[in-house]
Amino acid sequence: MELNIIGLNHKTAPLSLREAFSFPSEIISSALRELHETFAKEVIILSTCNRTEIYFYSGNKDHIIKWLAQYKNIPLAKLKSHTYHFANEDAVMHAFKVASGLDSMILGETQILGQMKQAAKLADYAGTQKKHLSYLFQKVFEVAKEVRTKTKIGASSTTVASSILRVAKSIFGDINQTSILFVGAGEMAELCAKYFASQDPKKITIANRSIHKGRQLAQKINCESILIGDINHQISHYDIVISSTSSQLPIIGLGMVENAIKIRKHKPMLLIDLAIPRDIEMETGGLDDIFLYTFDDLAKLAQEGILGREVEAEKAKVLIKERAKHYKKDVEQKTIAPAITRLRSQFEVLRKKELLKANKEVDNGVPVNEVMEKLSRNLSKKFLHQPTKVFNELSSHKFDEALELFKKIYKVKD
Repeated sequence: MELNIIGLNHKTAPLSLREAFSFPSEIISSALRELHETFAKEVIILSTCNRTEIYFYSGNKDHIIKWLAQYKNIPLAKLKSHTYHFANEDAVMHAFKVASGLDSMILGETQILGQMKQAAKLADYAGTQKKHLSYLFQKVFEVAKEVRTKTKIGASSTTVASSILRVAKSIFGDINQTSILFVGAGEMAELCAKYFASQDPKKITIANRSIHKGRQLAQKINCESILIGDINHQISHYDIVISSTSSQLPIIGLGMVENAIKIRKHKPMLLIDLAIPRDIEMETGGLDDIFLYTFDDLAKLAQEGILGREVEAEKAKVLIKERAKHYKKDVEQKTIAPAITRLRSQFEVLRKKELLKANKEVDNGVPVNEVMEKLSRNLSKKFLHQPTKVFNELSSHKFDEALELFKKIYKVKD
């Protein structure tokens, strides 16, 4: 295999660096094509709140890390100090763990699987996912499903939404008296909005750039929607603001929040920033009456009560290790199968050629026993000629290993 993964995540890089290396969906296609045309035969980019990973087949990791630093205009030394690299079997194990939620900031979370499916889909559209990565991700999804089925890693898993609810209750007490504004209408916004709708708050509103997409989500949870451009005038009406857009620039600034606090007469506000890069200017967290939480802050809360899931995580790791071995064997068989087919074809050509000679000799009156003896001897010589030639030409440091393989193939006893 020539499979590699390079990346950085919540374990190796701070939020500020993860922001810098995120790939919004609108630029992933061009980045994929650039990598594919220059550095790798196949490539997939996984970019989430907690990680950016480049999965590639047949490429040089140093060249790709250098490209990533240049693409994001970050010093190479700084990037290298926060990145990790997995190759071949280790890369397969890592991919299986990521998809199963074992490498997530919140152990056992399920959203990562959908994000990996989306990453594979984008690479497929860009033409950078071919047979090797396609097969890997097919197995990744199968293993993730098996882990969920055979373990309880996701059972009673603390979610981002439930962590937000804990914080909200600690600030406001009764959630039924709060108004909530969701900024963005993507997958994260939908998950959180549905969760909070089930808690029966006083009011929920969806703010989005696309009024159509915002209305679609609003209809699902029976609430109203507004345009993001209207936030500045309406944010003061909300106790809780949960933002998760793909914007490359902050949407909620310090001045906006300062003005909202004045209008609210210093009634507290809870601001939740789930976006990478951040949607809410970090300076807002220093204001009185403002409680600002990022994804990392919420994840720390979610780690409480993790013991039960860690037991299930160990079961999942055993299963993943077993499936990784199976994957390696499957790939090896897929790799060698065409060579075996060609070898059989070559042997068949030799067999027919020698058989034709033998039939001519029989027709010319040569005794059948002599012909059969000569036929078998010639076939034996021709079948062994090339392997013997290669074996004799091997360098000394490969000789012992080749000798053992030669004995095994031809069942030669000492």
